[in-house]
Amino acid sequence: NKHKKNIIMNILTVFTNYIKIGKTKKKTGYYLRELAYPYMILKKNGHNIDLCSPRGFKTKPDPLSLDYNNDQVIVDFYENKKMQQKLDMTLHPGNLNKDYECIVFCGGHGTMWDFPENINLQKLTRNLYENYGLIGAICHGSSIFANLKLSNGSYLVSEKKVSCFTNEEEEHLKLENVVPFLLESRLSNLGAKHSKAEKFEPHVEKDNRLITAQNPASSEQFGNTLVDRLKYLN
Repeated sequence: NKHKKNIIMNILTVFTNYIKIGKTKKKTGYYLRELAYPYMILKKNGHNIDLCSPRGFKTKPDPLSLDYNNDQVIVDFYENKKMQQKLDMTLHPGNLNKDYECIVFCGGHGTMWDFPENINLQKLTRNLYENYGLIGAICHGSSIFANLKLSNGSYLVSEKKVSCFTNEEEEHLKLENVVPFLLESRLSNLGAKHSKAEKFEPHVEKDNRLITAQNPASSEQFGNTLVDRLKYLN
């Protein structure tokens, strides 16, 4: 592939509608940093980005992720009237009316409940990947791969290098018995080659058209890696 400069791509960013952690009273949602950073970095590079959630319409951030200490990237993204309207009106994956070159799955614990079984998202991701598109997932966003098979029946992550929120990180938060499954274990069981940094340290893994990141600390590096990789898409 010849290096091409800044071709404008259509990108679909997907994040959770789910706002409570299993049967606990704990609130969750999408993790704001993992949405804001890739979004702002991709936008700055001229790409078109649509927002999507498994059920469409309104989404909420994980309350813990609202403690962003005036981080300017997050402020510019979130404290913005237009963006707030978009976050209340996300697209439904069953009725998208354009083609995308890239799909990005953001994390937050909520995804563990509404990504793995979502047939629309699975179909979308499989089609995009099999048509040479780029797939990115950060943190719990990699739960999209938990059941995701390609047309030939193999799991998309089988034999691929991936990263995601780790078992240690889950245990640190004392949620290892609350989430429906441990994401690192699930992906490894599907044949993925899982890699990680120390807990809560940034780590991004690349495997051709699959880019995955470990945790919120990886958000900026994840966004930059997506931008770089998009330049080499056919």
